[in-house]
Amino acid sequence: MSRIVGLLIAGTHDRGLRLALWVLAFAAMLSVATWVVAEQVSINMRTETQRSLAGYERLRTNVLSTFDEMDRRLTQPACSPEYLDELRRIAFLPDGINELLYAPNGVVLCSVNSGRLVQPIMLGNPDIVPDNPFAMAFWIDLDLKFLGLEGMTGTLAQRGNVALIVPPQPLPDTGPRWMDQELVFRFNDELWMHRNGEAGLYAEALKTTGPALASVFKGVFYQLSCDSGGIHCIAGRSYLTQLFGLGWATVGVILLVAAVLAAWVAQQLQLLIERYWSFEARFLRRLEKGSVVCAYQPVLNLKTGVVTGCEVLARWKDVDGTIVPPDRFLPIIERHGMTVRFTALVVAYAYADLVARLPRDMRLQINFNIFPQDLDAEQLVPIFAPFLTDGSPFDVVVEIVETAEISPETAQVEIERLRAAGLKVYIDDFGAGYSSMHNLAALSIDGVKLDRSFAMAPNHSVMARMLDHAIDLVQASGRSLVVEGVETNERLEALKATGVVDFAQGYGISRPLLIDAFVAYLGEHGPRPQSRPRLVA
Repeated sequence: MSRIVGLLIAGTHDRGLRLALWVLAFAAMLSVATWVVAEQVSINMRTETQRSLAGYERLRTNVLSTFDEMDRRLTQPACSPEYLDELRRIAFLPDGINELLYAPNGVVLCSVNSGRLVQPIMLGNPDIVPDNPFAMAFWIDLDLKFLGLEGMTGTLAQRGNVALIVPPQPLPDTGPRWMDQELVFRFNDELWMHRNGEAGLYAEALKTTGPALASVFKGVFYQLSCDSGGIHCIAGRSYLTQLFGLGWATVGVILLVAAVLAAWVAQQLQLLIERYWSFEARFLRRLEKGSVVCAYQPVLNLKTGVVTGCEVLARWKDVDGTIVPPDRFLPIIERHGMTVRFTALVVAYAYADLVARLPRDMRLQINFNIFPQDLDAEQLVPIFAPFLTDGSPFDVVVEIVETAEISPETAQVEIERLRAAGLKVYIDDFGAGYSSMHNLAALSIDGVKLDRSFAMAPNHSVMARMLDHAIDLVQASGRSLVVEGVETNERLEALKATGVVDFAQGYGISRPLLIDAFVAYLGEHGPRPQSRPRLVA
């Protein structure tokens, strides 16, 4: 999972991500299209089977209507000339049924076309007993030679004492080319008889279960429909090859539309992913979830050669564990108006680190950077309150990072309130940004930290020569002086030689260290607790 997240935040596989998203979107589109096609095929097959059943529904209606007419109109003695005349009148109705019989208890005594039989005909047990909703018994494929129809078979239906020959009803010739059908005469759930169409389809359809979408992967669709009486049933079957054979152009259009829609969806998904996994979004989501890490850069007292303080530097741990420097996330904090909240987080984490691990009786000066727009004692004093309790082993310095211009009049009031609360105030990065000699002279600050560009400048460069002038300027103001950006032993020795630089920090002394490494560093380079001097204001 972390590897996937790493790929998402790296931004180096945009083309591969776009292709992967397109493939996923295309697969999803095809799945949706397949489902729609499967459902539409199922609907079409159901419509066609119901259409084929319509003729059998009409036939059943005619049969029931004929039985009703016989129950209503047959009033004469059975098989008498008057009775046969009544049968003929009923047989003359335009319903296609013209062979009516009198057959009490399955024994045929007379019929419309044969009159009274010389010898009664025993039909035997019916193939379908009269326990269906219509109370009709059926004899299937009955030999009709007793009616004078030599070599012919038919279906005889009986209700009560009367019966009729059901006219044959083949499957319609207008059925769709893409679907095979079978008509069965259903006796019960486990017994049926093939009547027309392709034998075996009904049995196949009964075995097929599951949604229509599953049929796509099997390559064959089944549909099963029965009339309202459950007697005539039609099974339908259609293969994908039959469907595609009728509409390859449609398939091509579906694929093209799916590909275009997938490209658009992939683009939108990529934009969402990029926004969600952008550095700014990740930072804002994780800021208050333990992702802030404090590093501590030792500050060396040049007068004693002992490390007596540190600057707390904020880092941020990304989702992949990468430690991110502040220049990447500080603009985000300022842009979202989160500067005070961020300062409070850093102070809280630093306090938890130092209180838990700092050796007893060791006094330490802790420097924190604050944003110029947050120079407000009412906000800052509560944030630093844990460091300001009676007996606290910490001297706290707030360094005003002059990334924006500050009003000397307003700043002076706030600085005095901070100092009254026990906080020292430094101007950070003096010589860069909005720092000025006027602020140095007008503000009652405790110290000045020279911008690192002076100490890091090559020897004999303009900036290197200006370092001496900057030192003289700060010395003339009477402020404590810290030079940062000291990266070589040569530069460190040169600063010691001036005799006026109070403190120095930089990679030449130590890199910023995590708390455990910092405490270990103090054990080697800090003074013994009993002789530890306080930092000079």
